[in-house]
Amino acid sequence: MTRTTRRILFYCAIALFFGVGYIVLVYAQGYQYSFSEGKFIRSGALYINVNTSADIFINGKLKTSTSLLGNSASIGGLLPGTYTVSAQKEGWSSWQKKFTIIAGFVEDFNHVMLLPQTGQDKENVRQEIKDLLYPVVASASISPTPSRSPSPTPKPKTKTTPTPTPTPLPTPDMTKPYYIDKGSLYVNVPDGPAIRIAGNVTAVLSDDGQKLAWFSEGQLWVYWFTDTNYQPVHHVGDIALVAHFNYPIKAIAWFRDNDHIALDASDFKVVELDTRPGLNIINF
Repeated sequence: MTRTTRRILFYCAIALFFGVGYIVLVYAQGYQYSFSEGKFIRSGALYINVNTSADIFINGKLKTSTSLLGNSASIGGLLPGTYTVSAQKEGWSSWQKKFTIIAGFVEDFNHVMLLPQTGQDKENVRQEIKDLLYPVVASASISPTPSRSPSPTPKPKTKTTPTPTPTPLPTPDMTKPYYIDKGSLYVNVPDGPAIRIAGNVTAVLSDDGQKLAWFSEGQLWVYWFTDTNYQPVHHVGDIALVAHFNYPIKAIAWFRDNDHIALDASDFKVVELDTRPGLNIINF
């Protein structure tokens, strides 16, 4: 091998080293090569956390499965654009959302819920929902009335029918975050008068006290008392129409966490609060 050949190989090795090093560095900083645009573009990522083990699909293609610890998954290197993500598990309900990747940002789905849809496991969940919506109230036992000797029937006396006194309406507790007065829902706000939100409703406060859900006819609404620290971002005072059904809602209850609601609208359902495109409703 001549000196000139060795020199050429040496310079080629240096060029290859720096070229590969540049590509590795670019990818390490979150860039992906876009063949459609012919250049490197900064990518984004997806994080998803499910309540059970599941397979994660992007645009219908299996990408990964949730980890054994935490049932979560991360998918990086996604070029900016709109995608469809789904979580699936055999025999369970499926979950699907549309999302948009922005360069350098992570799209977060931290409260994904799947529930059994077959066999006894499904019936157990249905019974859980029924117990939440229609809890059984224990009735006090009535002691038997001791028998008495018959007494002569008294002669009827003429009595004046008293005028019925109207039952006073209960005074609402205005110290709580919300109250219902004369059928109307009011929310207390700092340094200001209470705000009337809706009329003729039934409301339920979340376990963490940060959200209030109510329904009217077939509409399910939610009010936020605090800012959220997860996606989708909501701020104090936000109001969202979560779902609208063709049948009137009969009862609601928070289901297992502070981001899902169980309800009775022709049948039992579990509704997520994630208002991003593609609302997921699990029917029972």
